Parts: sequence; C-alpha cells; structure tokens
Amino acid sequence: MGYEDVKPTVLVVEDQPALRRLIVRMLDRHGMEALEAGRAAQGLALVRERLGAVDLAVVDMVMPGMSGLDLATELEREYPKVKILYISGYTDSIAMDVIARRDPDAVLLKPFTEQALLDHVNRLMPTAQKKVVAARDGAAAPSRRNGTSG
Repeated sequence: MGYEDVKPTVLVVEDQPALRRLIVRMLDRHGMEALEAGRAAQGLALVRERLGAVDLAVVDMVMPGMSGLDLATELEREYPKVKILYISGYTDSIAMDVIARRDPDAVLLKPFTEQALLDHVNRLMPTAQKKVVAARDGAAAPSRRNGTSG
C-alpha cells in the first residue's frame, strides 16, 4: 500500500454546523477523512469508537457543555498520539494565549483561510504531509479565497 492509499483521519469538533461542514469539505478536498461532531462529548465518543485511530482533532475552544480545552485534555490523556488543533474566534482568551506560546502551530484563529487550515494541519501531522500534498496536487486547484468566518 502506497502512502496515497492511506488518508489521514481528522476529527472536526465545532458547534456551528455551517462552519463545521465547511471545514470538513476543506479537509475532504485535500485527501483527508474528516469526521465531524457538534459537541465535545460526541467527538470524544467518536475517537473512543475508533479506539484512538484519529490523527488530528480540530477543536473549537468555546462550545456549550464540555469545552474544547476539556475535550483536548481528555484526548491527550486517553490517546496521546492524537494531535490537537485549537480553533477560536476569541483572541483574548488566557487559555488560547498559553497554548499559542507553548505551540503556535496548534492554534488557528477564526476567521481563517483554507490554506491556513492546511498549513496548520501539515505542520501538526508531518507524517501525513506527503499524503495531503499528493492528494492536493492530484485534485483541481481550489480557490485560495475559500475561508471561514466566526
């Protein structure tokens, strides 16, 4: 099996349905298997169902119920190999500041472009980078103006 045959698996946990679907489409377009959850508890359940077979979790920091930070903490405890990309529209959060200082590649502020998302994903999953690039190069070049809001 060549590296093109294995898709990186990315979990997207975002409580805004339109934004979640947009992120999933962006990842899908670039050769990744994207799972989606509207709540942190649902995302945790998906990772548990897959026995941790998720490469990256894109986690919104602020969600009703369990926060994205709580989800990330639980994922790191149970499945330490799962990488975390925190997304947020709140730039003044102390938690976001601490995370950004510890690992700037792990934080992506809303709104963001498709290219910014892919850049962060590739930096957090270097072993998957060749798979993502190969998939992207094989597909029609999407507009770089595609992005997110809120």
